[in-house]
Amino acid sequence: MKSQKKIETGIGGLDKMLQGGLIPERPYIISGPPGSGKTTLCMQFLLEGLKKGERVLFVALEEPVNEIKFNMDSLGLNVSSVEILDANSDVRRYEPTPVMEISPKTRVQKIRDVSDYIKKTPRFKSTVVTVHSLQTALKHEFRNNRYERLVIDSLTALKYFCMSREEDIFLQSFIRFLSESKITSLLTVETPENYGLESEMFLARGEIRLHKLRENWEIKRMISIEKYRGSEHDEKVYPVEIKNGEGVVVLIDGK
Repeated sequence: MKSQKKIETGIGGLDKMLQGGLIPERPYIISGPPGSGKTTLCMQFLLEGLKKGERVLFVALEEPVNEIKFNMDSLGLNVSSVEILDANSDVRRYEPTPVMEISPKTRVQKIRDVSDYIKKTPRFKSTVVTVHSLQTALKHEFRNNRYERLVIDSLTALKYFCMSREEDIFLQSFIRFLSESKITSLLTVETPENYGLESEMFLARGEIRLHKLRENWEIKRMISIEKYRGSEHDEKVYPVEIKNGEGVVVLIDGK
């Protein structure tokens, strides 16, 4: 069987660890604790796609989109042409309001068009999101537009919205949907100290893990590849730096 050509992540050291990059059209987990660089790494992955003339989509489920825009600007990363789907729950009103799920027609926009202010709840309704409603919204978007790269940030937030015993079934269906859509997808997952082996780790085709440790009054970041189906990969753990104008940099042999 002929091996499939890999696609680059846009992070040179990580591509070396992956023996050339990611096998396309598969879903992958980017895991790590808060502040380890997950969102930045994912944005670099999308920027690499734009550089190659691909269409890319960032789905925001955790951070307000105006803050994502500000954070990337402060790092010196020009993400203005990245398309973004704001799937965050709205800011709630004090009085009870009817709740509706995210619409299949939720508008995708380029980050440069994102408002500098946080989204607020409409007068009569608040928007929530579930695995099912997000999958429906993405199906609608994919019917009209062809994307090569997708980021879901974060799967952890999506699981919290689900809050049901059918959670694993919904996640299995969602990850299978991403595979069948033939889009190379990165799904971020928060991994606090008590985080175990969750279902998404088994369902995804690979897991890239970012580590964040405190040592001698200093924060150190590292990266490892925990799983990569269908490919050989480097099993060593390498140091990581987050640099202005570059983003996540994997230091292999000190470079």
